[in-house]
Amino acid sequence: MKIGICASTFSKKGFGRFGENTYNKLKEFGFSATDFGMMDTDSVIYTANRRESDALLIRERELANKASMEIFQVHGPWRYPPQDFTKEDRAERIEKMKFSIYAASVLGAKNWVIHPLMPFGIDDIETFHEKETREINAEFLTDLLRTAKKYSIIICLENMPFRNFSLSSPEKVLDIVNAVNDDNLRICLDTGHVNVLGLDLAEEVYRIKDKLQVLHVHDNFGNDSHFLPYIGNINWIKFGKALKDVGFNGVFSLETSPPKLLPDELFEKASKLVCDTVKYIIK
Repeated sequence: MKIGICASTFSKKGFGRFGENTYNKLKEFGFSATDFGMMDTDSVIYTANRRESDALLIRERELANKASMEIFQVHGPWRYPPQDFTKEDRAERIEKMKFSIYAASVLGAKNWVIHPLMPFGIDDIETFHEKETREINAEFLTDLLRTAKKYSIIICLENMPFRNFSLSSPEKVLDIVNAVNDDNLRICLDTGHVNVLGLDLAEEVYRIKDKLQVLHVHDNFGNDSHFLPYIGNINWIKFGKALKDVGFNGVFSLETSPPKLLPDELFEKASKLVCDTVKYIIK
């Protein structure tokens, strides 16, 4: 199983501090894959014209390839608080999502992670809008799948950390993935989000099994803290065993990193320790 982590040369924080040497450094630390973030739709990748954005994406792909690093997955647009309340809001968002799918193909990624739409906010269970949320998301995913198939991209729908949102749990995400029933739609399992809901992480792996495509791995004590493994209360050995039992052969992809304010020397040591920790979990 490959080990991955969120990183790109666009950010100057975290691993981005190494600039064009980012991917070589990740390889040195023991990683072999990355999760490329496209959450912020105000970033240059969205605001530049197509020629400029293509050039940035191609440069990123070339830097990764030169270091023998795989850009395994891309995280699509995400806005918080949600802005999915009107048809106009959703139309604007889906336009940027389709561009993000295209960008994933330019980067050479095969997997694209997205959150469900939240047309009635994060408390739609309390306002009795579960049915409408599901219908809007099914239509939204069906539309996105046309673009995903054009570029041979797998859409990975992510479970959420919101206790009163109807599509938060892996079980509900699995339900809608099965209902849409398309080979290009699978699941991103977010470990920290599962823990926020108080669910057993290993049991959720067994639940979604063959629909599990990618991971967002991080720890917490029941809030969405994005800690490194073993800093929260998740049972990592049990999780690692569950991945092995269901035959998961993708990337153990961390959605966290060593503290970004660490000086370079300590950040590098911490990065190697993080990779060694993952090797311990999955061995």
